[in-house]
Amino acid sequence: MAAKRLLLTRSRHDLLNEYLYAYCEEVISEARGLGWQVDKMEDADNNPGQLHSRLSKTAYHFVFFNGHGNCDCVCGDANKEIITTAEGGLLSRSISYARSCDALTTLGKEAVAQGCLAFIGYKTSFLLPYTNEYALTPLKDPAARPVIEISNIVPKLILKGATVQKAVESARSKSGEMLIRMLSSSEPLDSAVFRALYHNHDALSFEGNPDSRV
Repeated sequence: MAAKRLLLTRSRHDLLNEYLYAYCEEVISEARGLGWQVDKMEDADNNPGQLHSRLSKTAYHFVFFNGHGNCDCVCGDANKEIITTAEGGLLSRSISYARSCDALTTLGKEAVAQGCLAFIGYKTSFLLPYTNEYALTPLKDPAARPVIEISNIVPKLILKGATVQKAVESARSKSGEMLIRMLSSSEPLDSAVFRALYHNHDALSFEGNPDSRV
């Protein structure tokens, strides 16, 4: 039986992308451990030509975008648009997750209209707190880690065969539990973490078939 295929995009051209890049390693490791073939578009290769070529030639089960975005697009290296609403059909027959601001609102809907099984993303911005002293070591940042680990629940569960609805509900449930625990916290960083978790909890959603799975 052929391995399922994951396409993951990530870059390191600014601080937010550095953080997402680092925390993608957990997802890559999970995918490989489950027997997935992982194709990565990184840094200079994270560009529209590469994405269009790969999606045109290969049937990916899961596409995981990491980077800046807006209602109509997701960006790659140097904030160049790599996919827009006009190209939503490139995601047909796949499940996609965009860890990008606002991409669900228009791009996600259009991708589903053009054949994407389900598109997971954020209805508004994706917030990520960080502390300056850990800017060079993102994986040690106590402000960023809980927020990104919650967002990593989605791809990890999709890779394991969970439905889109289950993956999203699980991430939202975990963030809800964390928010409740933090209500009584006196840690100075927790106010920024709480705000990001609360915001992302409300923003995370999906378009398409809730029962879709890889």
